[in-house]
Amino acid sequence: MEDGTGLEGAIPPLAQADYVEEDPLRMACIIRMGQNDTIVVNGRTYNQPMVGNIALTDFQITNIINYINHAWGNDYGVVKLEDVRNLLEACEEIQ
Repeated sequence: MEDGTGLEGAIPPLAQADYVEEDPLRMACIIRMGQNDTIVVNGRTYNQPMVGNIALTDFQITNIINYINHAWGNDYGVVKLEDVRNLLEACEEIQ
């Protein structure tokens, strides 16, 4: 897991993950609120619930996403704090 490859069949990879590359911002909601839905990453289905962390600040979540976007050979660009804040507000309204 330290190399971003996840845990076979249980935890999806972050390294070279199409799910992250397609929309890095959607990770903000998952980091904050968690996820109970099934997701497909690199053609593989994962249905393990992911616990959120409501204690993280918007700034910390932005930094985590930007780390993921550039770790393990990823090159998914940079997300802006303002965009993460706007998305997190929308996530919280849905919950």
